[in-house]
Amino acid sequence: MNFLSNPVAARLLWALPLLLLVIAVATFRAGMEQRAVDADGQTVQAEVVGLNLRERSEITAGQVDLRYTPPGAAAPVERRVELPIILLKEIEADQLDVPEGEAMRIPIVVSPETDQIVLGNHRRGTWLLTLSLSGMALIGTVVSGLLVGGWNRLLAREGDPALRDPALTP
Repeated sequence: MNFLSNPVAARLLWALPLLLLVIAVATFRAGMEQRAVDADGQTVQAEVVGLNLRERSEITAGQVDLRYTPPGAAAPVERRVELPIILLKEIEADQLDVPEGEAMRIPIVVSPETDQIVLGNHRRGTWLLTLSLSGMALIGTVVSGLLVGGWNRLLAREGDPALRDPALTP
């Protein structure tokens, strides 16, 4: 008997589409918050404190460390923001143009009601990217739900496929 053919394990596979659904909903909420920040937020200048870019063949990712003062706050806030590699490359290129000893500043849009930020130069692109990630998670939810549902129906209807052919059993 294959592990995934166990009825309990096959039922536990429903955790995958459920997890993807939770990710899709959370990402959708973040995208809608970013859209609201884009529409109603205030533009502030954020200082680029650090830039962490990882370019390896198996993963390309990175973060930018920002320091800014939100509207209505007395003290500056430091945030590490993950961005797509193309935006990080743009910030890295702009950072080379900043004179030595000066801090690079980029415009961001923030709102006191939420911790979401929107890049000032890519206002629409920021929340559209987040919503597209939500859409991809939703597609993953549907596909994995169909696969898990089909597998559970096959097991309920026909039993373990490995046990049908005696030549396949060890």
